[in-house]
Amino acid sequence: MKFGIMASHQYPHGDDLGRHLSDLFGTVELAAELGYDSVWTINHFQSNLATPQPISMLASLIPRSGDMLLGTGILLLPMFHPVHIAEEFATLDHLSGGRVVLGVGAGYRDNEFAAFGIDPQSRFRRFDESLRLIRALWSGESVTRDGEFYPQTGATIGVRPLTPGGPPIWIGAGGKKAVRRAARLGDAWYAPGNSPSRRFLPEHLAVYDEALAEYGRDPASVQRPVGVELYCAPSTEQAVEEALPHARAEYATYAEYPALRWQRDRFDELVRNTLLLGSPEFLVERITALRDLGFDHLIFRPGWLGMPTDRLRASLRLFATEVFPAFRTT
Repeated sequence: MKFGIMASHQYPHGDDLGRHLSDLFGTVELAAELGYDSVWTINHFQSNLATPQPISMLASLIPRSGDMLLGTGILLLPMFHPVHIAEEFATLDHLSGGRVVLGVGAGYRDNEFAAFGIDPQSRFRRFDESLRLIRALWSGESVTRDGEFYPQTGATIGVRPLTPGGPPIWIGAGGKKAVRRAARLGDAWYAPGNSPSRRFLPEHLAVYDEALAEYGRDPASVQRPVGVELYCAPSTEQAVEEALPHARAEYATYAEYPALRWQRDRFDELVRNTLLLGSPEFLVERITALRDLGFDHLIFRPGWLGMPTDRLRASLRLFATEVFPAFRTT
């Protein structure tokens, strides 16, 4: 089992962004020292939280991340031209020494599609076409194709990726059709582990495995990352007391978007069923259940809006000291 953290670079407008980023960089350096395996950046536009952009953030984290994997969790692919992403991530692949992952999703916020003049109904067609073009460009060969959105004639990439064929592509998806798309086009399904329903992951894993087999891929050969919300303290009572108010505040902010209103209305279900706030013993039990489902890379947000930096770093330290050994062989 691998463990990664979200570089949760979303802050209230008007806060001192320089201070927040300095704290974040120190947290990533600490995570590297503690033996965490990966770090992931966030992408939103015109957000109700100040959100530095993910490609710039990835570049800034390369020298601060040791040998951790670096990725976008996730990049809103329909908002970008695929040639841009192919070039950027080929560059990041070289800058990181082959440690980068392109994590992508189709997006859900209406204001973001409106900002770019994109019809939301076209997002999945754009998504499919983009991924196919990115992979073709990463081959280093000349690309000619009649695309609905991104036609190319004799196109070649300016910098070939360091990784043969390009960095891995992880696809974030919540709906069953989107999960099938992840099986068809991605190297991994980046599963959302914060559904209020405990049935979500096993049901969607079954869809994913069925689709992998249908597309001629061995389900045992793919990585299986899952994103969760997690906070570790000496006791579960202390974890809930310290973390829950901050998690509630952040989820209330997300719920201002219509597509995520359920996160406010069903927050208590999230707390009961999916938020991993607890002692090391509690977390070992819950993560064991995820491992038994087949997940092998747990990625979590180490803190939420307003949480003191020393508190989230204490959680990271305790988790590494007390939980890592239950899932790693020496």
